[in-house]
Amino acid sequence: VPFAFNAAYVWPAVKSYERVLGTLIHAWLDHLGQHGIAHWSERTLQAQRKRIERQCIQAGVPAPEVSSAANEVLETLGAMLKHGRGQMLLSQLGARREWALLDDAGKVSVLDLALQDERGWLVVDYKTGRPLEGETTETFGQRMLARYAKQLQGYCERVTGFDGQAARAALYFPRD
Repeated sequence: VPFAFNAAYVWPAVKSYERVLGTLIHAWLDHLGQHGIAHWSERTLQAQRKRIERQCIQAGVPAPEVSSAANEVLETLGAMLKHGRGQMLLSQLGARREWALLDDAGKVSVLDLALQDERGWLVVDYKTGRPLEGETTETFGQRMLARYAKQLQGYCERVTGFDGQAARAALYFPRD
């Protein structure tokens, strides 16, 4: 039987460097969260532009696209600092960030952010995507939840397996 697929479930990268850009953004979110948002502002982020451009080049972003890629990184980080929910996530100084956990098969998963509260763990997975042109925020959210549901479930299972506490998960789109 030939392989058949539904085009609605194909997730091509919009740009050739989209994945490395996501990795760079995640590294910066980790850095901001570890140092606390009191040390960061739109101005202090913009002062990092040359550093971010060098990181883009090192990550393989084509030279003609470095400026645009750096803009995306700065826009995403700036959005986190501007929005209340982003500020709250970055201000969790006791949170586990970029937390590597193994599943039963020995596969490593790296969780962007895990917070403990009275209900157990909240695992937050940062995503840098945006709605498609003409797509509503609600439709985009449903599409992303469908796409990442299994991944989020796996994260919750690993965290619960770590210490037995209940875990729930959420996606966070800083640029949405």
